[in-house]
Amino acid sequence: MSEGVVMQGMLLFFNQLYSFLEFVCVYYSTILGFCVIISVFVLGIIMILRSTLFARSIFGKGALWCLLIPVIFSGKLHAYFETHIGIRMFYWWYLLCSKRWICVAYIAGLIISGVYLFTKRKKLMDTVNRLYDAKDHTSVFVIKEFPGHISSFCTGCIKPVIVVPESLQAETANIVIKHEETHIRLGHLWILFFYDILRVLLWPNLFLHLCVGYLKRDLEDICDTVTIQRNKIDVCDYGDTIIGSAKSMMMARKKLGCDSGMSFAWDDSYKVLKKRLQKIIDRRTYNTNVLMTGIVLMIVAVIATVGVIKAYSYKRTNDIGMISSVCYTGDLDNIYTDFDQAVVTDFDDEYIYVDGKALLNKYPEALSEDGWFYFAVGGYYKIPGIGGGGGWGEIDAKEIHEGTIRIQNHTEIDIWNRIIMWL
Repeated sequence: MSEGVVMQGMLLFFNQLYSFLEFVCVYYSTILGFCVIISVFVLGIIMILRSTLFARSIFGKGALWCLLIPVIFSGKLHAYFETHIGIRMFYWWYLLCSKRWICVAYIAGLIISGVYLFTKRKKLMDTVNRLYDAKDHTSVFVIKEFPGHISSFCTGCIKPVIVVPESLQAETANIVIKHEETHIRLGHLWILFFYDILRVLLWPNLFLHLCVGYLKRDLEDICDTVTIQRNKIDVCDYGDTIIGSAKSMMMARKKLGCDSGMSFAWDDSYKVLKKRLQKIIDRRTYNTNVLMTGIVLMIVAVIATVGVIKAYSYKRTNDIGMISSVCYTGDLDNIYTDFDQAVVTDFDDEYIYVDGKALLNKYPEALSEDGWFYFAVGGYYKIPGIGGGGGWGEIDAKEIHEGTIRIQNHTEIDIWNRIIMWL
C-alpha cells in the first residue's frame, strides 16, 4: 500500500515537472524568438551607422554596440499582440511556437551554443593555466609566456591573464603589455563575455555570430587610441609593434582558440591591418572629460530605453481578472467564455458564484439531461495565451436552480505555478 502511494507521488511529481519544463520551454522560446527578430534589425542599424555616420568616430562606433542591450528586454512588448504592424511582423513566430517541436529545437540550440562557447573558453583557460609565468615582464595582472610564435592576447574576466610569446623583445614588451592591460581595464573581456551570452540566447540570428570580428575591431581601435594617449607612446613605435606581431603570426599561424580573448594582432587580414594602422596615424587626441560625459549619457540613454521597453511590456505576471469559462459534459463542443460575468458573477479563494438562471439559458438541455458543469476562473498570463493558475469548480446539472449557486473553488496555484509566476 505504501509503495503504491510512493509510486503515485513520484508519478505526480514527474508529471508536474514535465508540465513545468514544457511551459518554460514554450515561454522562453517565444519571447527570445521575438528578441531574435528585433536583433536582426538592430544589428543592421549598427552595421550601417558604423560604416557611414560613425565611420570616423572610434568611440562612437564602439558605443553603437550598446544598442543591443535593450534588445534582450524586448521579448514581451505589447506591440506584438496589440498593433497591426506587430501582428504582421512578429505574430508568425508566436504561431510557430504552438508547435512544441519548434520550442524544443530552439531551447536545444540554445543549450548546444552555450556548451560550445563554454567549452571553447574553458579549453583556452586550461591551456593558459599550463603556461609558465613570465620572468622578464611585469604587470599588475598575471603574465604567461607561450613557447612559440603567437600574437599577445589577454583572457579571463574574473582573473585576467596576459599571454605573450617567449620571443617577445624587451623594446616592444612595454607597448604590448600596456595594450593588453588597457583591454582589461576598459572591460573589453566582459563586453565579449556578455556578447557571447547574447549569441547563445539569440543563436538563430546568424549575423550575431558573423559580426564578432567587427566588434573586436572596434574594441581594438578604442584600445589603440587609449593606450597611446594614456602612456604617451610614439605612434611610429606603436605601429611597428603591431606590424611585428602580425608578421610573427603569419610565420607561425598558431592558434590557441583565443576567440574569447582580446589579441594585439590576431590573424587580421592585410586590409584590416592597413585600416588599423591608418587610424593610428590619423588619430586625434581625445578630451577625457568629454569622453566621460559621453559615456554617462550613453549609460543613461540605455537605461532609459530599457525603462521605456519595460513600461510597454507585459508584466512578469498579469491577472486574467473576472474572465471565466463554462464546460458542460452534455455539450463539449460548446465551451462558453463568460466575458461579461453573466453566468459566473464572482469568485474568491473559496467559492465560485454562479447565476443558475443565466446558466440554464445558455445550456437549456441541462434541464432534461444528465451531466456535469465545470467552471474555470481567474488565473494569470505571462504573455497572451501563455499562463495558468486560477481555480475550477464542478456541479451536477441536477443541482442547478435559478438562484445564485455557490460552488467550491479548487485553486491551482501550487509551487510550480509560483515559480512560473516568478520567472
